[in-house]
Amino acid sequence: MRNLSKSKVFVIFFLFIFVGVLAAGFYTLSDVLVEKTVKIDEQNVIEKNDEYYLLIDERELSLSKKFYDKIELEKYNEYKIKYVYKRVKKNDGEVVMLKRYGEQPWGK
Repeated sequence: MRNLSKSKVFVIFFLFIFVGVLAAGFYTLSDVLVEKTVKIDEQNVIEKNDEYYLLIDERELSLSKKFYDKIELEKYNEYKIKYVYKRVKKNDGEVVMLKRYGEQPWGK
């Protein structure tokens, strides 16, 4: 290692940084956003370890308490949702928007 010139060290450092940026970019660009209207019933909403999940499209999507509280299955079963998941992971995702189908922006 003593015989490494400054230019070789710079090239190795540059390659290391380039590969890191490339990997981070690939991971970031692998996000997929899905927006759809779904019918939700009791089998789609689960609670595990004080966390809530919505089972949609064979994915277990994490559901915030705020969105969980908006689901009123006794009154409505059709909801418009947006969720994000990573292509590189099989069974993950997160609900980023949930509202009752037909609910206006100025509604509750």
